[in-house]
Amino acid sequence: MTQAKYHLTHLVRHLIHTTWSLSPAFYLAVAAIGATAIFSENIYLIEMLVFVLLYAQYAASWDILSGYTQQDNYGHAFFIGGAGYLSAMLNRYLDLSPWLSVPVSAGIAALVGVGIGWLTLRLRGPYFALSTIAFAAVLTKLAHIFSETTGGDEGLSGLDTFTDGVSSDIAVAIVLVVASVILLTAFANSHYGLILRSTQHNEDAAQASGINTAFYKILAFVVSGFFAGIGGAMYAHLNMQINPGMLSAQLSVLIVLLAIVGGRGTIIGPVLIAGAFTFFNEWLHVVELYRGVIFTGTLIILVYANPDGFANSRVFDHTPRLKYFLFGRKT
Repeated sequence: MTQAKYHLTHLVRHLIHTTWSLSPAFYLAVAAIGATAIFSENIYLIEMLVFVLLYAQYAASWDILSGYTQQDNYGHAFFIGGAGYLSAMLNRYLDLSPWLSVPVSAGIAALVGVGIGWLTLRLRGPYFALSTIAFAAVLTKLAHIFSETTGGDEGLSGLDTFTDGVSSDIAVAIVLVVASVILLTAFANSHYGLILRSTQHNEDAAQASGINTAFYKILAFVVSGFFAGIGGAMYAHLNMQINPGMLSAQLSVLIVLLAIVGGRGTIIGPVLIAGAFTFFNEWLHVVELYRGVIFTGTLIILVYANPDGFANSRVFDHTPRLKYFLFGRKT
């Protein structure tokens, strides 16, 4: 067996093992979303489920960098909104199909992540967080400066969808989100994830052992940017529009809160909590006047009560079956 064939076989086995180890709760939630999209005629409910999938994607892509390195990225909307706008412009001005514009824009977001990671990941703590906020703020300003191309405050609308039907569009979104979660989990459970974890405990010791921690953190930034870009581009084509709100600091902070409540450094925890709380936030339209207070208040209380997040909570140590059902096996 050649070395290339050996590595390919190992990769396939790792992906299969990762797929098998993911939580049953995650697969049940995905199946429920798919069944609802097929059998329900409630358009508002289907739109809610689209946002559930999108925010799950955002939280997972944030967690692979910030959850495993403890370097909080408060400018995650840079990749989400940036790739969303890029995919929209490729579709609008170059008539590129979403099937091409989505991966192209995500790939460009990943390449930009190399440069941003090289500039910022040598910083630590609040300095890194402030630098990521600055990049997102610059992109927001550029979206307004070049309003003739980006549509300004109104954004770009009338974009092509993946397919001709709502149900089939959600099916595409489900496939992309499930594939993203599997790939991100596989990356986190590989030796790359192990090295990223070492940087949050004692980066100096890791460097003294001969590990180029900067390289691995930049790699995590690239992976995070790519999957965030997939999410942002999906948003543009599933909703047939993109606007400056997808570049806002509010979106970035919300993603951080959802991921922390879910349990940073676990992937599946942020995914489940992001999906559940997105649904909860949309349901709160029934009490629109108090919606913001109830939603943000609930998140703050949960962060205060359980700062390590649900997936890292010691409560589940006494209920291993429930922990497996919700968060899967550790590989």
